[in-house]
Amino acid sequence: MTVNPPRKRAVAGILALVFAVAWTYAHIAYAWPWKERSTGNACTGKYYLTPYDKQRSFSLGTLADGRAIYMGSRGEVYMGHDVASFGLSVSTDTDSTDPLAHAKNLHRGDSTTVEGVGTFTLKEAHSDIVWFTPNPGKATFCFDPDPTFTIYDYAQQGH
Repeated sequence: MTVNPPRKRAVAGILALVFAVAWTYAHIAYAWPWKERSTGNACTGKYYLTPYDKQRSFSLGTLADGRAIYMGSRGEVYMGHDVASFGLSVSTDTDSTDPLAHAKNLHRGDSTTVEGVGTFTLKEAHSDIVWFTPNPGKATFCFDPDPTFTIYDYAQQGH
C-alpha cells in the first residue's frame, strides 16, 4: 500500500496541532505570569504544618479532655491562586475517629479558627503536576494553637 504525499502532510499537520495544544495547555496551566505572587508573609503563625504524606492524616496534638486530633490537607494552584483545604478528626472511645472540623477553598492568607484547637492560615499550596489530570498536591498552614490545646513535640520540632 502506498501513502501519497497529501496524507503524509495531513498526518504531520495533525501531530503538530496535537503538540501545539499540549504545549500551550502546559504553559497556561503551570507557568502563567499572572500566578499569585508570594510576596511578604501570608501568615505569622507559631508553627508551620505540612503533611509529609498527603494520603494520610497526621497526629496534631490533644484537646484539653485528652482526645487526640488528626489533620489531613490538600492543596493546588488553581487559575493562578494557591487554594487548599484541610480537615480535622478527633479520636473516640472505640479506637476510631469522628470528623471535628474542615475548611474548603482557602486562598493564600485566609484563616479559620477551630474552637479548642487553634487558628489555621494558608501559607502556600502546590499542585502535583501530571499532565491533563487534576492532581491535588500539598499545602502549608501556619498554626497558632489554642492555649488549651497540646501540640505534639514532633510538630514543635518541625517534623
